[in-house]
Amino acid sequence: MYQTVFLEDVYMPSNMERFDQLTGAIFARLYETFPEPVKLDDRPFLDLIAPDGQDLEVQSSQAFYAPEFFVHTVRWLAQTGYLTYTANQRDEYLIQDCVLTAKGLEVLKATPDSLGGKTLGSQLQDAAEAGLIDTVKSLAGKALGVGASMTYTAASSWLQNQ
Repeated sequence: MYQTVFLEDVYMPSNMERFDQLTGAIFARLYETFPEPVKLDDRPFLDLIAPDGQDLEVQSSQAFYAPEFFVHTVRWLAQTGYLTYTANQRDEYLIQDCVLTAKGLEVLKATPDSLGGKTLGSQLQDAAEAGLIDTVKSLAGKALGVGASMTYTAASSWLQNQ
């Protein structure tokens, strides 16, 4: 007996959800290894980029484009000042010498009241190790919010001193 599955009944995370989950996992990895630069590729993060439980065609497409999604995420995090890396000349999907910047470290060392005294970085590490995807996504959003707030505060201060 066959069962009809409607697309609205199938879990399909948005690009923003996948971005937040991937960002949280990358932050957790870099926080864990700081200050040592690490080599990153998309394979350990594939479950976040192309999660199970969704339409197989969509999941296959996401898996096929996982290296690009991964690199676009890392590049954005670098362009916005959270991390630095060296591009591999032979493999554009391999990220070398990846490490948090001062901004990235400051964001992950933040201890919002809602986290009960633990840093964002340590909470991300715990959630990533436990496979708590929704928590990783939420904490990544908080981290990016702290970073945006820091940038806004610095820009406002600079403008006031001009």
